[in-house]
Amino acid sequence: MRHLVIGIGLATLLTASVYADGYLWLSAAGSIPASVYRYNLRTGQVDRVVAPASWGFVQSGDYNLLAYDGNTLYIGLENDRTLLKVNPYTGAFVSAFGYQMCNCFYGHHYMKDGAFYEGELWRAAPARAAGSPGVLHISSTDGLPTNLYYAMDQPLLQQPIGLEWVGDALMMTTAQGLYRVGFPEEPLIFEGNAYTLSGVPNGHTLGGLAYDAERDTLYLATADANGAYLWRLTLNHDSQSATATPVDTLTLKGYPSGRQPTALGFVPARPGDADDNGCVDDADLLTVLFNFGSANAQADLNRDGVVDDADLLEVLFNFGGGC
Repeated sequence: MRHLVIGIGLATLLTASVYADGYLWLSAAGSIPASVYRYNLRTGQVDRVVAPASWGFVQSGDYNLLAYDGNTLYIGLENDRTLLKVNPYTGAFVSAFGYQMCNCFYGHHYMKDGAFYEGELWRAAPARAAGSPGVLHISSTDGLPTNLYYAMDQPLLQQPIGLEWVGDALMMTTAQGLYRVGFPEEPLIFEGNAYTLSGVPNGHTLGGLAYDAERDTLYLATADANGAYLWRLTLNHDSQSATATPVDTLTLKGYPSGRQPTALGFVPARPGDADDNGCVDDADLLTVLFNFGSANAQADLNRDGVVDDADLLEVLFNFGGGC
């Protein structure tokens, strides 16, 4: 439930509550050049495709990172220090910069999923060379490295993929396992406490993680020989366990088959934004009006099954937001 509408004379009060809404950006490793896809939680469809290679930068078989800082979505490459800032709603290119470090790092490690936490970008860096440890790479939002943590003598953590902060808990995936990251007293070292994961069938490769803090919802992307999938995870830190609930089969909703969702990034929806471009304007008003009385998911902003006055009021009360 998102809105309760009460008529009092000529006044109408709109009271907001919470329902699942927003966008999940997904990487798609497995082709060169790769693309990035947006899954719309309100409509249940992949509705945007972004091709960073078309912007003239280094081509990559996995554009990932997908960390959102409240204003910007960051895209990184698995094989190069280039970082891209894009519009978090449309994926439109904003600017490019790079990690302020030697590109030789990529001779030993790839880069995968990431997260924004306390003003910094965190990134999973699986080993590329035999014998190299898994790494957690931390930098400022202008690309200046601030710290590195190594999974020394921990072969199960050599290939970190998904990475996300859930409150004060840093969660990480490898292809076959879910972990809570710990930082022992030994400098520059991280360790992983394995969580028992139920609900995801055997044979799935685990991928990116993304967290909706407002709704306290953690998402996981996986893939197997038949496609890619989206899950909600319920964590139990006391028992070191997690239960997965299916959200959608991504390859039935516009995500390409044969690709690995190695990174996942959540961007909250803007209230009243029916066309999902981050700006509440005339186009959103027309979307609701043209679908008035129907069950159209694009225009049903409060997801109560019908496009009605409540959806129209959501647009009007938020008109101009993000523009």
